[in-house]
Amino acid sequence: MTGIRRQLAAVLPFVLAGCGSGPAPGPVPVSGTVTLNDRPLANATVTFIPVPGTPGFGGTGKTNADGKYTLADSRENTPGVLPGKYRVVVGKRLMPDGSEVPADDTTPPIMSPAKESLPAYGNPTAPALSAAVPDGGGTIDFSLKDAKKK
Repeated sequence: MTGIRRQLAAVLPFVLAGCGSGPAPGPVPVSGTVTLNDRPLANATVTFIPVPGTPGFGGTGKTNADGKYTLADSRENTPGVLPGKYRVVVGKRLMPDGSEVPADDTTPPIMSPAKESLPAYGNPTAPALSAAVPDGGGTIDFSLKDAKKK
């Protein structure tokens, strides 16, 4: 019985300490600028999709007139995302006449007449972009090129 106690006494501090793993990281701030052919891309949606091994649900942000975005958690809508590696989708949907989708439009994308204007970057099943979010968060910019416009 004494041998078991000794073994438990030797192992218990490591178990209680979690082998030094510390607390799980929380969301970190991520922002940046999206450009298309070296011009700010306004009203685009930036989506970070976690790759296997990255915790959390990812995040989304909308670019402003200057192409700047800030990510918020996809589920909680709280600022930031968890550190890790992500596939990134940048999408911008336009109406058939080329106009912007109204900001107050709540039509589900599958039922909307709007179409993706950036198929090379806006396909969530085959994202062309990736990003690594460091432990402290940071600025992650995307410089997109549209082969149709030169």
